Amino acid sequence: MKNIYIREGILIYYGNPAGYLSHGKVVLDPIFDKREIMDYLSEKENLAVEIRAGVYDRLSEGGGIESAGTENGGRRIKIYQLKQDSPFMMRFVSLAERKRRGFELPQMQEYVLVYEGEVDTFHLEDVWEKFGRRVPGDFKGHALSISDVVEFSDGEASRFFYVEPKGFAEIEFK
Repeated sequence: MKNIYIREGILIYYGNPAGYLSHGKVVLDPIFDKREIMDYLSEKENLAVEIRAGVYDRLSEGGGIESAGTENGGRRIKIYQLKQDSPFMMRFVSLAERKRRGFELPQMQEYVLVYEGEVDTFHLEDVWEKFGRRVPGDFKGHALSISDVVEFSDGEASRFFYVEPKGFAEIEFK
């Protein structure tokens, strides 16, 4: 397939930088998670694939592989949503209302991970814009809502934020 190829460590898809080679695999932007590319990578190149948000943006800005893999400084985001079997009265309520209804602070075992990826900044407003208004294709849950938990991690420490009716509240999440 001459419309899909690897040149200088970058996967090109119809002229667009879709991903890059890294430690024997291809790191691919989710917008290029397509059967045609997967077939090419498994059949022709015999390469595993890791999907990572933001790769296309960084590659198309001209920074090359170095910036595509490291530009965000290791900043990662995880989004948790209540499990399907959680009590209905626990869903979509503020921390204060949750307490009033007799529930403890949010516990990790009540939640399921619905998204994990890289972010350029740790700005909660950006998270709301990206996951509350325009949900990415690789997001496995519903749009970001009250009672969801957002985790920011820099590789050394994590901070957790509960989505409130007006903004976010930092919480402990174990």
